Amino acid sequence: MIERLPKSPIAVSTEFDSGSSMEATRRSKPRVLLLVDRPNWAYDTVAKAIRKRLQDEFEIEIAYVWDNPDLNVWPFDLVYVFFWGETYHQSFVRDPRRVIKGISSHRWANEDQYGRLSAAEAAERYLADAATLTATSRRLQRIFSEVRPVLHTPNGFDPDHFHAYPRPAGKVRIGWAGNEMDPCKGVADILRPAAGRDFDLHIAGGSLDQRQMLEFYNSIDVLCVASTAEGEPLTLVEGLACGCFPVVVDVGIVPELVRHNVNGLVVERSVAAFRGAFQWCAVNVERVRRTGLDNAREMLASRTWDTAAELRRAALRQALYPTAARI
Repeated sequence: MIERLPKSPIAVSTEFDSGSSMEATRRSKPRVLLLVDRPNWAYDTVAKAIRKRLQDEFEIEIAYVWDNPDLNVWPFDLVYVFFWGETYHQSFVRDPRRVIKGISSHRWANEDQYGRLSAAEAAERYLADAATLTATSRRLQRIFSEVRPVLHTPNGFDPDHFHAYPRPAGKVRIGWAGNEMDPCKGVADILRPAAGRDFDLHIAGGSLDQRQMLEFYNSIDVLCVASTAEGEPLTLVEGLACGCFPVVVDVGIVPELVRHNVNGLVVERSVAAFRGAFQWCAVNVERVRRTGLDNAREMLASRTWDTAAELRRAALRQALYPTAARI
């Protein structure tokens, strides 16, 4: 649970009279507020990438729930709530037509604090405040499309920040990135026991900046994902872009990016399965490194933010102009 701090205004570069509908009509660009959890974490990375690429069509500001902001400071036409379970915005906007919500995890189904719900129950409890829904994986889109229309909006990566270097010779290096304290990630119960004394498990926590993450991804050969709940692990996207070989469970976007025994290994979520995969990688280290560089080339061709952001553009247009979107 995030502790609420005293309300602080959103920093904006323009003044706007919230009582002037005429001024709102004359504005050339719709105003979109991106509401994320905290600075410099995954949602913030995505929000900044979207703002950079869509500001030609929309005025975009980012607000952080962590700061307990006053959302009334900057009158927006649409608020894009990145966490499906977020309620902070409800004190400022009551019309669901002005809210778009992203679904990016399976915690609603897997964790007690969110209810261990069906998709229909999760939609009723957490998504009724939004008229437009997006999902970062095809799996999540498929699950919730049985209840509500859902747009597919995958995340991408910036090739200026994430790209591959040739790996040095030597033993295979195994790594993982994220919030190690989150029990759904499987670090303590799966990955560390699987590594044991035979393999060093290199960990990158959430405090590293993009430059440091680039160095981390390029310092390892194998990137692990052992999560039970993630819809689109951003570390998987970034790691593949940096030439990593994935050893992962079948969660979220894994079927979209990883082909078992072709460009990575998809394994059961068990200590034995990961340990067996690590042993295979150690024996086939040259193949692992060669495949990793192929992964980087494939990601560059298909998954950059310049491509992925266009699906966010389409989602914002549909939320702002729902009647036009149906024509």
